[in-house]
Amino acid sequence: MKNPAPNAVYRINSSGRPAKVEEYDPSAMVIKTLTPDMTLTDEQRSMLDEAAKHPIVYEDDCPELTPEMIEKFKRAARIRDERKKKTAN
Repeated sequence: MKNPAPNAVYRINSSGRPAKVEEYDPSAMVIKTLTPDMTLTDEQRSMLDEAAKHPIVYEDDCPELTPEMIEKFKRAARIRDERKKKTAN
């Protein structure tokens, strides 16, 4: 993808290519998990390299996290994990 529009929302369409989404639609979101044993195609590597060149854009509904907020998330995750262990046993 060459020169993507700043602040635009993109998704991967059925052909596997990025497509601009005019309106944000959560159902159009594609989440992929990368693991260390996966091999990326040249096209995927190129897309990641291009994305890395753009700054992170924080918004009112998704602000940058402060160190205090990060610690609260970590604490909440620890509590969640402890509860999962108790209910699994």
